[in-house]
Amino acid sequence: MANERSFPVCCYCGACAAFIPDFEKYKEEEVVFDKGCGGTVSKGFCFSFCPRSFAVCRLCEEECPRKDYGVCDFSPCASSPEGRILGHYKEIMSARAMEEGVRKVGQDGSLITAMLCEALRNGFIDAAVVAIRTEDWKAEPFVATTPEEVLLGIGPKYTACPSVLGVWEAIDRGYENIAMVGTGCNIEAVRRLQALHDPALELDRVKVLIGLFCTEAFWHRDLVIFLAERGIEIKEVERFYVTKGKFMVVTKDKEYGIPTKELDPCVRDTCRICEDFTSQLADVSAGSSGSPDGYTSLIIRTKAGEELVNVSKKAIETKKLDDAGIKKIKRFAFNKKMRNYGMILDQMGICSSCLTNPYSFTLQTIRGD
Repeated sequence: MANERSFPVCCYCGACAAFIPDFEKYKEEEVVFDKGCGGTVSKGFCFSFCPRSFAVCRLCEEECPRKDYGVCDFSPCASSPEGRILGHYKEIMSARAMEEGVRKVGQDGSLITAMLCEALRNGFIDAAVVAIRTEDWKAEPFVATTPEEVLLGIGPKYTACPSVLGVWEAIDRGYENIAMVGTGCNIEAVRRLQALHDPALELDRVKVLIGLFCTEAFWHRDLVIFLAERGIEIKEVERFYVTKGKFMVVTKDKEYGIPTKELDPCVRDTCRICEDFTSQLADVSAGSSGSPDGYTSLIIRTKAGEELVNVSKKAIETKKLDDAGIKKIKRFAFNKKMRNYGMILDQMGICSSCLTNPYSFTLQTIRGD
């Protein structure tokens, strides 16, 4: 087996397990590098769409997924420092579910839940890939086909979910208009697959990608141990949320506030070489940063994103996001890029021997050359 450090860091998106024939899939929470895909036909195919493999952006190459989907970091609309921080977008606003009952069961206004439910009701989509959790809070992809099933995915999980596996399941089950909710690495994996233009993959069925704001995700096993050391049984946790620099853990009997810095040892290695806070390749991106309590910040990036918002108008209410809110989102996005810059350079050096690159765009993006 090759040295483990000679491989890009697995982000557990599920793309290789979903789209590579005979793949050995995963061992716990990472790809099994020593066994690989086990086939000769697909040998090396995984590197063409892995979000932690070589760079696909070369100043708008024809095969670049960012160019194909109107979200290229080097397009004219992203030539300014502001564009490089948030990526291409058409509009940013605050939004939440119209129905109070939906808002109460979710978080930050339950915007994504409301949009998916309405999109299913009116036929804009016929399946939505969301993340659900097991009894011990392990995140798993789930193909929801009714508004009731969408509700199963409510709430953040804070651990990685192989959401692309859910996309393959939806395609395999015959759904024609699929939405996927995922973090930036999940979104990028699907974009890279789409950029292959392989009709056999049937990725034209993916109608809209909803990206989540993401600072980092935790190793599930490490999070379980971390909480246990503080007397918190993972199966007793009812929900997690982050506020004012604290990771809040809610059980039936008590609420715990843990400084987020204390959870640093639980952060997945792949998150330390990630630059994408706002899911820049999504059709729409959503997260709480920048918006007032009870609302979600919504970044509309593409035509498909506009269509999703338009068909959801009966279920959501929107309002203008002020300049202070937008600046806050930019600050979080910029801080993530700069915080991880050194780790990105280190990982690029590790991967140089096999001509791979775990970073999704060239250094010009951060340096502003």
